[in-house]
Amino acid sequence: MKSALQALLRPASIAVLGASSDPQKLGGRPIRFLQEKQYAGSIYPVNPNRAEIAGLPCYPGVHAIPGAIDLAIVAVPAADTAGAVRALGMKGVPAAIVFSSGFGETGAAGAALEQALEQAAREAGVRVLGPNNLGLINAFERVFATFSQFAAGPAPAGPVGFVTQSGAFGTAIAALARRRGIGLGYFVNTGNECDIRFDEVIGEILDDERIRVVAGYVEGLKDGDGFVRAAEHAMAAGKPLLVTKVGRSAAGARAAASHTGSLAGEDAVFDGIARQFGVVRARNEEHLLDLIEVFSHCALPPLAGGRLGIGIVTQSGGAGVLMADRAEELGLAVPVLSPAIRARLAPVVPGFGATANPVDVTAQFLADPAILRDAVTIMLEDPAVHVGVVWLQLMDAQVDVLLGVFDEIKAAASKPFIVVWVAASDAALAGLRQRGIAVLRGAEPAIDAIGGLAAHAAARARIAAPRAARDPCASLPLTRGGTLSTAEGAQLMAAAGLPFAAFRLAAGRAAALAAGD
Repeated sequence: MKSALQALLRPASIAVLGASSDPQKLGGRPIRFLQEKQYAGSIYPVNPNRAEIAGLPCYPGVHAIPGAIDLAIVAVPAADTAGAVRALGMKGVPAAIVFSSGFGETGAAGAALEQALEQAAREAGVRVLGPNNLGLINAFERVFATFSQFAAGPAPAGPVGFVTQSGAFGTAIAALARRRGIGLGYFVNTGNECDIRFDEVIGEILDDERIRVVAGYVEGLKDGDGFVRAAEHAMAAGKPLLVTKVGRSAAGARAAASHTGSLAGEDAVFDGIARQFGVVRARNEEHLLDLIEVFSHCALPPLAGGRLGIGIVTQSGGAGVLMADRAEELGLAVPVLSPAIRARLAPVVPGFGATANPVDVTAQFLADPAILRDAVTIMLEDPAVHVGVVWLQLMDAQVDVLLGVFDEIKAAASKPFIVVWVAASDAALAGLRQRGIAVLRGAEPAIDAIGGLAAHAAARARIAAPRAARDPCASLPLTRGGTLSTAEGAQLMAAAGLPFAAFRLAAGRAAALAAGD
């Protein structure tokens, strides 16, 4: 039997409560999308005032539907949702998506309605996604259980699962992903999370072997332990978890609370947990998409000790300097290439170029594309280089030639590399992505994305290490419980080999002044 989350994400049958014959209305859009996208399962419109909707038999209530129902879409007024969910429970429906708004995000009266919905779901044995959400898409099985306008466009299945607490902003991210040619296998909006939480959906999507990368937009967490479990699950599955978490400031946290009723929590705590468990954090939607693109096409082995080394090949010395600066700011290395590698580059790179790293091939490679091919291939063979970046701009007339060059580089390279092609044509972008090569829009975004690769590789190495090696405090005995004094805490940290500022305990002001001298 399917679990409730399996029924939610991969339903064999869907009922639509509050179904409408108008394909533009909330209760009509999901039926329209499911039919247009050729969903293979059964669709059951429910509306006591209609005998037929969109060519389908319409039922007065879920009790009248023959057979089992995996998923119900609830598009009725907020005050009627609890009763609708109880009816679903009597029918044995395991999961429901509640589109309706007017709950905890609106104030005390709405919070009472949300509490009633939560209680009804618990008593009926129905898992609820929402309320105040726009549903989900499973592009693999063509489940378009949503009213979002995003579903009206092409939504090819891809190796990325995306879960968002915000409907509109999540849709904007999905639309940007589509423009980049990033296929979302799953798009799920969790809304107010009166029942099914962000971390639960993440965990279910991670179990799909068709998914390689999972990303999310978070405003606040209902269950911190659940998020940690999801992060551990992602690490064990070898799939990066990439998250944009807002509410970093007091103003942002206040806005998040007014949006979905989420409590953003202390951002420093979230950031520390993310780093500890290998979650890669994105600053904003464009950074998130950069990370998704790079992680979808590049893989690094666990990075134990030392800094990740970046090799840069560019046609612009200025762009090389910009990338080198940003790499150093992020704690990444731009190592000077070894004498042996530079000796091999010398006859390849024009004399007025550079071979140290960044490698500047100048515009001369336009006359001889083999210069770019050989420079990148040789540079990636340096043991100090873990990942490469190739920076280009414009060159619409040379797209086909350069795509052929990148075919040869990819065939020869044993290390990952990404391409920065500034002001690239659509044909260039599509051609690289079809070849499984990540292509980004600018120099700094590329280095920022590589920083995410480095952080994840370092976390994998740390987490894979024996526990005693990565958690020295685990074996330190505590003499008592409760809050520790500064002196006791310092002794524990010193025993663990952690740096701590020197201190002395003073009995009064005079003693403290004397100690300071």
